[in-house]
Amino acid sequence: MLYFVKPFGQLTWTANADQTVLDLARTQGEDLGLMTDWWENAERPSNDDDVRVALRYGLAATGGIVVDDRHVVTAQLRSTLRALAAEDGVRTAEFDTTPQVMRVNYYLEQMIPGWKERGLTDDGVAESLKHALRESEEEAAEQLAVPVQPELLRHWERAGGVIPQPV
Repeated sequence: MLYFVKPFGQLTWTANADQTVLDLARTQGEDLGLMTDWWENAERPSNDDDVRVALRYGLAATGGIVVDDRHVVTAQLRSTLRALAAEDGVRTAEFDTTPQVMRVNYYLEQMIPGWKERGLTDDGVAESLKHALRESEEEAAEQLAVPVQPELLRHWERAGGVIPQPV
C-alpha cells in the first residue's frame, strides 16, 4: 500500500501498489501523482509524522510525496500507543469503580485470595502497553535517524507544504 502525502493535511492511499512500484517509478522517472484513478481519500488527514517519513523515504509526485505504508504505519503506531497509554489510566480508573467490576473483583477475591493485591486485572495490560510503546519509540527513532532527502524537502516546499519542526 502507498500513501500520497499532500500539503494542507491532505492524505490519500492506494492498495494497488507497494514499495516495488515505488522503486520502479523512481528508476523509470514516473510521476505517481498523475495516476489519479489510483488514489482514495484516507480516513484521516496527514500529520507531521507522515511528512517526516515522506521527506526521508518518499518519491516526489505532482502535488506531494508518495511513500510506502510501512514507514507511515511505523510513525503512526508511536502516536497511537502514546494516546492509548495516556487514556488508559483514566479509562481503567473509571472502569474499576463501576458497580459491576467491583462485584466481579469482590467475587474473584473470595475465590482467589490476593487477586486485587496482585493487580491481575490491569497490571499485565499496562505493562504490555508500556513495552509496546517503548518498542514503537525505538523503531520510530531509527526510522527518523535517516537523513531528509534535500530534493524532497525542496519539492515539499514548492508544493506549498510546511516543514514540521523538528524535521
